[in-house]
Amino acid sequence: MYGILKHSFLAVYHYKLRTFFSILGIALGIASLSIIVASVEGAFKRAYEVVDRFGPDSILIFGGRQEKEGIRNREKTLEIDDVKDLRQNFPYIKLIMPIVIYRGYVSRKGETIRTRIYGVDKNYEEAWSWYLKKGRYFNEREVKNKKYICVIGSYIEEMLFDKNEEPIGKNIFINKISCKVIGVLEPKGTTITGRNLDNRVLLPYTTVMYKINHDSRYISAIRIRFYKGIDMGKAIDEIKAYILFKHHSKEEDFFVLTPTEIISFLVALTGSLILFLGLSSTISLTVGGFVLTNLFLLSVNERINEIGIRRALGGKRKDILIQFITEALIITSIGAVLGFLLGIVGAELLKSLADFPTHFSFTGFVIAFIVSVIVGIISVLSPSLKASRLSPIKAIKR
Repeated sequence: MYGILKHSFLAVYHYKLRTFFSILGIALGIASLSIIVASVEGAFKRAYEVVDRFGPDSILIFGGRQEKEGIRNREKTLEIDDVKDLRQNFPYIKLIMPIVIYRGYVSRKGETIRTRIYGVDKNYEEAWSWYLKKGRYFNEREVKNKKYICVIGSYIEEMLFDKNEEPIGKNIFINKISCKVIGVLEPKGTTITGRNLDNRVLLPYTTVMYKINHDSRYISAIRIRFYKGIDMGKAIDEIKAYILFKHHSKEEDFFVLTPTEIISFLVALTGSLILFLGLSSTISLTVGGFVLTNLFLLSVNERINEIGIRRALGGKRKDILIQFITEALIITSIGAVLGFLLGIVGAELLKSLADFPTHFSFTGFVIAFIVSVIVGIISVLSPSLKASRLSPIKAIKR
C-alpha cells in the first residue's frame, strides 16, 4: 500500500499542469458548494437570532391589511382602546404595549437626520428586551403627562453628539420640537434587509399621538408578549377573532407578525441565492469531473508502457486500479481544501457587499470534502478500470 501511495504522489507531482487544471476544476465547484452550505447555515442562524431578538413568545400586530406596503401607506385600523380591551380580556397576555410609528427628522446644532420616531410606553425594555447603554426609560407619570422626553438610538448619539459629549440631559429637536434626552439604547446593528436599528428615537406614545400626530384614537401597532407554556397558535387565533369582532369586520383589517413568519421570510429571502449558487456548484463540479475524466484518460494513454511493465513485473490489476483512484483522491482532496478556502473568501466578499449572512462550520468542510471524494472516484473510475484491464504484452508493445 505504501508503494502505491508513493507512486500516486510521484505521478501527481510529475504531471504538474494536468494536476493544476484538475485541482482548479474541483476547487471552483467546492467553493460554490461551500458558500451554499455556509449560506444555508448562516440564514438559519440569522433567522433564529432575529426570532430571539423579536421574542419567541411575542407577536406584533400591525394596523392595515398585509398587502399594503410601507407604514406610511397603512390604513389606520388599530385603536388605543384595542390595547385596553385585549389587556382586560386575555389573561395569558403577560405584557401589551401600544406603538405609534412616525417618520420624521431629528436635529441638533445644524445636523439633521431622517429617522423613525416610536411612541411607546414605560415597558419598552421588557417588551423588546432592549436595554440601555446609559440613562433611563420614561416612567408611567411621564407617559401620562405627555412629556417631551426621549430615548435615542446609538446612531443618533453618534451623529448628533461629539465623541466625549454626554447626551443625557441635553435637548434635541424632533420635527422642530425640543425634546430632552434621558437615555441611550444599546446598539443593535442592522436587519437582514439593511435597515439601521440604531437610527430611532423613542418618545412616550401619548406625546407622539397628541402632540406630533395630533390623533388621540389610532396607533400603528400592538406589541404582545405571552406567558410561557401557552399554545401560541391558539392564542393568536383567539386574539384575531376578538379584534375582528370588535372592529365589526369580516375581513382582517390588521395582520399579525409571528416568529414563524419571520423564519419563513428569511429562509425565502435566501432561497434565490442558494438556488443560483446550487446551479453554479453543480455546473462547476460537473465540468471539474469531466475535466478530471478526460485528463486521466489522457494519462492512461501516456502511461501505457509504465502500466505494461508494472503488470509484467507482477503488478496486479487491483494495484493499478487503486493507484489511479488514489491519484484522483489526492487531487480532489487538495481541490476540496483549496475550494473551501476560496469559499471562505467568497462568502466574506458576499457578506461585505450584500450583508448576506454566512456561517462556516466543520460540517461545511466535511460535506465539501465528501462531495469532492465522490466526484473524484466517479470521474476516474472508467479510466482506472481501463488502465487495470490492459494486457501487459500489448501495453509494452505500444
